[in-house]
Amino acid sequence: MKREFVPENFNVDNSKEVEALFQQLLDENIASSADALRAWIMKWSELGSVLQEVSCRRYVAMTVNTKDEEAAKAYESFVENVDPIANEFDDKLNKKLMAHPAKDQLKGEFGVWFKSVQLSLDLFSPENIPLETEEVKAVQAYQKITGGMSVEFDGKVQTMQQLGTYLERTDRDIREKAWRTTWERRMQDKEALDKSFDELFSIRNKIAKNAHCKDYIDFIYMAKRRDYTPKHCKDFHESVEKLVLPLLKEIYKKRAAKMGLARLRPWDLAVDPLNREPLKPYKTGDELIEKVDQIFESIHPQAGKWARQMQAQKLIDPDSRLGKAPGGYQIGFDESRLPFIFMNSAGTDRDIYTLLHESGHSFHQFGLAGQPILAYRDVPSEFAEVASMSMELIGMSNLKPFYGDDTESMARSIEGELEDVIWLFPWVASIDSFQHELYSRPNHTAADREAIWAGIMDRYDAGVDYTGLEKFRNNMWQKQLHLFECPFYYIEYGIAQLGALQVWANFKKDPQKAIDDLFKAESLGYSVTVPEMFKAANINFDFTAKTIEPLMKVVWDELSKF
Repeated sequence: MKREFVPENFNVDNSKEVEALFQQLLDENIASSADALRAWIMKWSELGSVLQEVSCRRYVAMTVNTKDEEAAKAYESFVENVDPIANEFDDKLNKKLMAHPAKDQLKGEFGVWFKSVQLSLDLFSPENIPLETEEVKAVQAYQKITGGMSVEFDGKVQTMQQLGTYLERTDRDIREKAWRTTWERRMQDKEALDKSFDELFSIRNKIAKNAHCKDYIDFIYMAKRRDYTPKHCKDFHESVEKLVLPLLKEIYKKRAAKMGLARLRPWDLAVDPLNREPLKPYKTGDELIEKVDQIFESIHPQAGKWARQMQAQKLIDPDSRLGKAPGGYQIGFDESRLPFIFMNSAGTDRDIYTLLHESGHSFHQFGLAGQPILAYRDVPSEFAEVASMSMELIGMSNLKPFYGDDTESMARSIEGELEDVIWLFPWVASIDSFQHELYSRPNHTAADREAIWAGIMDRYDAGVDYTGLEKFRNNMWQKQLHLFECPFYYIEYGIAQLGALQVWANFKKDPQKAIDDLFKAESLGYSVTVPEMFKAANINFDFTAKTIEPLMKVVWDELSKF
């Protein structure tokens, strides 16, 4: 995008230049007209876009190689020197905006954002600026711990993601060895991860206190602009326990019977229950990208064009390797209006769905490009994850690029995806209820966390035998990076999965219209509320038993075909 306000030679590492641009916005004598205020808003948004892209590109550089000290320093420099300036001036600029006499004339365009601005003013505390910097650096330290996890196995050094592929092997002894090796390695960092969480927990509670909130739960619900309450989440946990957990128990019961086992162990959950060799749908990251692109071209022309653009511009880093941060994400380069996908592929069938998922996020980024302000290109997770999860379900409608005419392999892949849909809900309920419990107990200890998590594992036990493995079971929460990096970002997956299932149901009836409706809703960005986004996509924003029960029937009926 062509810059109108920020100079082309702007040096983001020069804090004086950064501060000067913000000061220029603050000092500007905005005329009293709506047009003048709109022009000023666009300048502010442009500066935010430029800074956001620099931050995101540095984050990518740091995570693709956690051993790159220069990349880490560049990101740290931004966090320490630029973010505090932006945060401090954002509060001043928010006040300037809300005091402008023409503000009400722009409510039609920016009403949703104005409400968000007012909430930011209500939550802002200057004491939180250094704390937010501390939080980002503490997350970075956590990533160094997890990014450094590797182990010697099968004659070579492997990452945790690479070791996970052994859980699909038909040799049960190898699976058990891989599982135990993984968790023995994770337990080597148990104390370090406990200390990391304690530090982040302390910082976040201080932030909430400084914002004059009752607790961090109160703070985060307001900060996330949620259209629901902790009571809604608790009801969701109970509905999942009642309506979804029995289905997962039945899936595991059938799996155990097929495997000839009285009870499943944790290393029995990823292998094919009929002892068939693991699906190996591709060999290289480039092949994975190419074949997923073919899927998108077959289901919708616009999806195909966006996927090919990402391939051509090398906006995907697919392969797992030593020193690369774990997990996967899609991130937007806002000034360029381009997405970037980071993942850790390992040659598995699950990788197909990971790339379908992250591509769904990238399509959302492309769709948001026309939104005029940065705030409207930042979409709440409850709908952002609909965009990604929908592509997983829709993408499984054509797996021929990977499996050709091998209907058995395609059936195995689809069955695995739908079982993962069922599995997701109890896991979401577990993580979300765990967070609510922890942040309602500000003085809890590491031992308390183990006990709380053990109770939650008991509550959502689907029939997996952890006898003799209790020390691992009681610390499994540590593998969930969201608890460290983005607290209270998890219930969104449950809400969004319900939305995605509705999109999928629409797709089965009218493929073109379902995707057109979804892309139209995605293009609205945060110019509308979350319920309005759902409505635009022709789906309901609801995560009560009323919606969960019929959608679980749809999934179960489909699974019953296999």
